[in-house]
Amino acid sequence: MYDVDAIAAFDRENVADIKARQGRINEDGYSAGLKITDVRTWRVLMPWRGTKRWDGSAEGFSFAEFETDQGLVGVAEGLSSEADALRSRVLGKNPFEPEVRGLLGLAYWDLAGKVAGKPLYRYLREVFELDTPVATKIPIAAYTWCRFPDVNGEHEVTFDTYPQHVKSLMEDETFRIIKLSMCDFEPHRYVELVHNIRDEAGFDVDIRVDPHASWSESEALRFMQGVEDCRIEWIEEPVGGRFENIFRAGHRLRLMSSIPISSHAWLPPLRRDAAPRPYGAYVSGRYGDETLDQPLDLGVMRRHVAADVSAPDAYAGPLALKRYYDTARFMGMELGMHSAYELGPGTAIRLHVAAFAFPYNIPYHIVHGNGTMPMSLHGLDAHYNQWVGDVIKGGKMPYEDGCLRVPEGPGLGVELDHDLLDAYRWTEEKQDLHTRHIEAIRANHLDRLGWRKDRMGWLR
Repeated sequence: MYDVDAIAAFDRENVADIKARQGRINEDGYSAGLKITDVRTWRVLMPWRGTKRWDGSAEGFSFAEFETDQGLVGVAEGLSSEADALRSRVLGKNPFEPEVRGLLGLAYWDLAGKVAGKPLYRYLREVFELDTPVATKIPIAAYTWCRFPDVNGEHEVTFDTYPQHVKSLMEDETFRIIKLSMCDFEPHRYVELVHNIRDEAGFDVDIRVDPHASWSESEALRFMQGVEDCRIEWIEEPVGGRFENIFRAGHRLRLMSSIPISSHAWLPPLRRDAAPRPYGAYVSGRYGDETLDQPLDLGVMRRHVAADVSAPDAYAGPLALKRYYDTARFMGMELGMHSAYELGPGTAIRLHVAAFAFPYNIPYHIVHGNGTMPMSLHGLDAHYNQWVGDVIKGGKMPYEDGCLRVPEGPGLGVELDHDLLDAYRWTEEKQDLHTRHIEAIRANHLDRLGWRKDRMGWLR
């Protein structure tokens, strides 16, 4: 079990250091004297390649540009406010004022790097005085799932064609890590599917799997024992229910299988009865690092060792992830990054965070007891390969040897393309088309996927 007191002491010291450097970031930005002069927003409907099981064939996104009087423009993805509401609250304001930060979301970090005149990850490395290896290419996993045809009848992936689909991702798009989203079929069928993929693709690709907390503990154990010979990189939180149940199941499964468990809740775990705290008196918003002051759940850490890989979501904020990763590594955990639905700007911040917070120094000759654990880093999860397009200048970022390059322009290093934003603009007509399409699929999807039982477990 963990030395919880030692972990808590390390985490307190780490958080104090991060918050001190957070103060410098805000001071650097505020002292530049920027004033927001205009706000532009867009709503986009981006199609998937194919139809993502019964979820949908397209997803909605929002984007914004915050223009300043000095010509710097901050780009945001994922804002909920409309343009008029944003304008009334931010025009004429310094973007680094505490009451403005939460309204800017991702644009805060874009402007922080642009004020410094550096790519965000290089600016953060400077702020934290890091002498760790510089990473310019980040390994990325291709997220995969069963795909029904899209609205044009294309891009279907079935149980039988899945292994060749994986092989094509390796050969045509250079991926070396594949993630299987595993709630399309009944659990026992995934034992067969994983073996079929290994037979087709071989062992030159890492395979990680995610049942999306949709299995019971017994189903998870049967699967894990059934694929022990397939060299699974990790399984992500296979068991659902309350967090105590998820953590207890993770602890027990770790004792019964050699397959590592990844978690985006055991980062280490935070107390859920303690609300996140904003920077200052105002809500810090998406990417706002509000969990920096949220204490560790020492009680649950005394009961369980629930996961091997810490895989937080980037929207917690770069500094929150720095806290998670530093403490996780102190605990002996490995590092990954969970993915939500991100296009260009959201993908860019993930690359910058990984380049900033992942690398660590390791001696050529391992020295026992020096606190450095080798082989700790994993490629990032990403849905990015599944989108039809993107809305940044230059279009979708290209993969190189299964990696994406960290943008080297100031800030996030990506700019919105107004023509692409217009091409993918949300309209009621487009939304109705995709809604009718997915409703037709949902009417009989379990039949089409061959389910013998319903999702409660009874025979259908």
